[in-house]
Amino acid sequence: MELLIDSILNLQECGALRMTDALHPLLLAEALTDRGRYSSGIVSKEIRAAAKELKRVAGVTVRRADKTAAFVLINTQEYHKKLDAILADLTKFEHLTSKPVEDIKRETNRTIEAINAATNAVHLPMISGDFGPGYLYGNLAKRLNAILTPYVPDRYCVASSAEFLERVKNVCGEGVIASMDLGSLFTNIPVDKTIDLIADRVYRDETTPDLNIPEQALRTLLAICTKRAPLLLTVNTCTYKRMGWRWARP
Repeated sequence: MELLIDSILNLQECGALRMTDALHPLLLAEALTDRGRYSSGIVSKEIRAAAKELKRVAGVTVRRADKTAAFVLINTQEYHKKLDAILADLTKFEHLTSKPVEDIKRETNRTIEAINAATNAVHLPMISGDFGPGYLYGNLAKRLNAILTPYVPDRYCVASSAEFLERVKNVCGEGVIASMDLGSLFTNIPVDKTIDLIADRVYRDETTPDLNIPEQALRTLLAICTKRAPLLLTVNTCTYKRMGWRWARP
């Protein structure tokens, strides 16, 4: 898929076609789809065999890189050490003595039921079925993302790297393009402040459309997705809970 995207971008550069902003992430998502016994004509048998052999090497951990189709190789002990350093931060994780999934599901459904009753419309479907740690909140988060996307400011934002390149291609003048990164971005986001910013944008900004959902209910759902998402770490047989909750060694 990465090779296909490169080919499309080259054609776009030549003026033969124009790729929409949505196509790049759609193609990357397609790359994750299970193809059963499909055999790639690009990845040879030798490369596939080498990859399988590498996964069996003791002391080496293979993980997919963030936001790209590349893979990262890291010493397993170093990988566990870095992970433990993140999870040992007691300002962001707390000890779990039992699985909280059912309690979270009941509270979430009560909030959804209250939202739908107050607005006389089905904004969110009720959550049903069995869920494990790290999965329940994902369905709700996707729906909240769809609801809140219209409130994301357009200024200083781009939908994809392809759009960014298209914008800077015609920029005049001299300068330097710098890429900045943050260590452990997800666990270092100030969640309560972020929820306050979202609420202000949605309910107290005259330039945004009205959202027919009570503010406190939206805050509750955002808190469930960010501060109450249980994580199960099977490597060390530990249960971790994100953002102000708990980590435990049962």
